[in-house]
Amino acid sequence: MQNTVDKMALLNKALKVLPVTEEDIILTGIISKIAERIAELKKAEKRLIGEHESIEKLEDKIKEKGVPPGDHTAYNDLLEWRATRYELEELTILLESI
Repeated sequence: MQNTVDKMALLNKALKVLPVTEEDIILTGIISKIAERIAELKKAEKRLIGEHESIEKLEDKIKEKGVPPGDHTAYNDLLEWRATRYELEELTILLESI
């Protein structure tokens, strides 16, 4: 509870000093977090590209060779890549709607 009160007090002080509205501050924070997350996801995608070249090549590799019982690395990478793409798409849509 104390942390929430401190945040509200900070927000109220900022609103008194800055020529912005509460909505401006909230939107700026949301946009900042979206941009931060997009940067993290792009970094993860770049790593995956470095390891596998493309998601299509990774999918083809898994189709051809299968997933060895003791090594699920390629399959885990594929799941991560799909999740990364999905989240990037959703964040982009959210950012465009602001």
